[in-house]
Amino acid sequence: MFSLVYRTTLSGEPALTEANQQVTAQNKPNDHLLKILSYNIHHAAGTDGKLDLRRIAEVIRSVNPDLVSLQEVDQRVRRSNSIDQPSELGKLTGMRVLFAENIPLQGGSYGNSILSRLEIESKNHSFLPNHNKGEQRGLLTSTVRWQIAGKQKNILNFTATHFDHRPNDSERIASALQVNGLAIADPDTPSIIAGDFNDVRGSNTLETLQKKWTIAGPKLPTVPVTQPTRQIDFILYRPRNRWTVIKTEVLQESVASDHRAILSVLQLNVPPKPAIKAPAGTGTGTGKTNTDKSNGDLTEKRHDQERNELLRSTGVDGHTRKATTVTEWASRKKSILTAMHSVMGQLPKVAPRNTPAMELIEEVDCGNFVRRRIMYQAQAGNKTPAFLCIPKAAFKRDAKPLPAVLCLHPTDDNVGNGVVVGLGGKPNRQYASELASRGYITLAPAYPLLANYQPDVKGLGWKSGTLLAVWDNMRGIDLLCSLPYVRQNAIGAIGHSLGGHNALYTAAFDERIAAVVSSCGFDSYQDYYGGDQTKWLPGKGWTQLRYMPDLANYRGKLNEIPFDFDEILATIAPRPVLVVAPLHDSNFQAASVRRLILNAGPVYALHGAENRLNLLQPDCAHDFPNPMRIKAYQLFDQVLKRP
Repeated sequence: MFSLVYRTTLSGEPALTEANQQVTAQNKPNDHLLKILSYNIHHAAGTDGKLDLRRIAEVIRSVNPDLVSLQEVDQRVRRSNSIDQPSELGKLTGMRVLFAENIPLQGGSYGNSILSRLEIESKNHSFLPNHNKGEQRGLLTSTVRWQIAGKQKNILNFTATHFDHRPNDSERIASALQVNGLAIADPDTPSIIAGDFNDVRGSNTLETLQKKWTIAGPKLPTVPVTQPTRQIDFILYRPRNRWTVIKTEVLQESVASDHRAILSVLQLNVPPKPAIKAPAGTGTGTGKTNTDKSNGDLTEKRHDQERNELLRSTGVDGHTRKATTVTEWASRKKSILTAMHSVMGQLPKVAPRNTPAMELIEEVDCGNFVRRRIMYQAQAGNKTPAFLCIPKAAFKRDAKPLPAVLCLHPTDDNVGNGVVVGLGGKPNRQYASELASRGYITLAPAYPLLANYQPDVKGLGWKSGTLLAVWDNMRGIDLLCSLPYVRQNAIGAIGHSLGGHNALYTAAFDERIAAVVSSCGFDSYQDYYGGDQTKWLPGKGWTQLRYMPDLANYRGKLNEIPFDFDEILATIAPRPVLVVAPLHDSNFQAASVRRLILNAGPVYALHGAENRLNLLQPDCAHDFPNPMRIKAYQLFDQVLKRP
């Protein structure tokens, strides 16, 4: 598993303990200089046949680095005595530690790790291409901040990786292209990637990387460890003009691992300050605008800065403020929800809500659970079709209440919500029946204006199908909470595609949802189909009645949409969210999703929940493949405490 804000593996929690959170003053980075170390530790198995993690720690401590990329790290693996190596290295070095599983191994996890003396703001793990079905490799990225001269804070993306080792370089080249995608997605933020690339200078792999990245230092062999002749371990950086290489060296220790560690000292160059121009409409340049473009009754204006720094907000007085406490964030969160309402419409003000009336239409024995086709009264004049799956264990006399999951279906105009219970449609969407087989009570409501659910959206008083669906889901949770076999404080939500964003919208408005999984559910509204403006014509894409017709008003000015998915994710903090965003999804761009996750990360960090916003990026198209669903179910197991 892995330890980060964008988590990809769910096999191991991050080892951010009190001990390694404390970084002493003498160990803080030296203003603009950073020491970067990359080390393939070979699970601490030395060339002398001894397994000794303390030797690895001593190599690291000997150069006092600020950031360390570690490869071939074991977490509770039997071959290394079931030690949690990332956590132990954090304790031994006094550094913050992140870990991401690439593969499960011998009862534990095997992957990459990052050690940091810098403040960790957010994290992400994604899998590298694995077309030839070899050992799965990955990218572990941390966004870190550090202060310069007690004032300016710099932000840096630091990535640890380990490329495929086989003779055919196709996987390595594909991995290099994925790494280059990081530069395309976020071209301006200073970034460093370090690791074992299993290829040399002049290879297709390194030539591909060097189209976007610069290698730190001259050729410095790192393997074989006893008498190195080849360099396959590298530290690379970008943008080129933001960094100066002070020195790069290979450490001489040759026993602790089968690789030598490589160290670079890099200086971050201060960018030139841009010329300040008076914004249009400011008249004499007093700094005051002549017009106030506040959206409706919003209490805050949405400024470009807020899109990338969600903790900041600009009030109607023009002053920018940054939330530094959860209490201060509450005001920003409220403004985001208000912005969502401005486009979606208003939820009914009904409190307390009664239990919706339920009508049983059909019951089917599905082995270890029963599937009930029901209708429930979400509001006067409208009944919502749904499938309710109940494990048979719930009916035992001494049974304890079970956790429940709201299972929201993807777009399907034939079987609708039937796809998630296995009644047709595409494969890899049957999460409602799969979760029921695992011991969860599942409720799968139909989505408005698809298949057999055709409500009169406008006639029922709704501005958008999106919010009607949210209300149906909230009333579905009311129904679940009324059932004696449901544990009321253990309710999750999962969805693919349409269901993916439906789950997020619902969790934003209903805090009873304790954990969310969104597969192929979104990218930035501005990036939808590459910003193709024809997708924003009335009745197209997001502007259809079943979504949000008012979004058509933003065609040609998508940057003025008053909310985006990074903000929606932020409203859900600190509750766990797992996002699955395939690399080749033609609907929603993987790079855009990653940017949104990065933006929301600081809000999770503010809540002390860095490890609860997680990203998986499988090498596939618009799909929810089995390994990803397993990760989703593992999240529910951890959070909802399945018996």
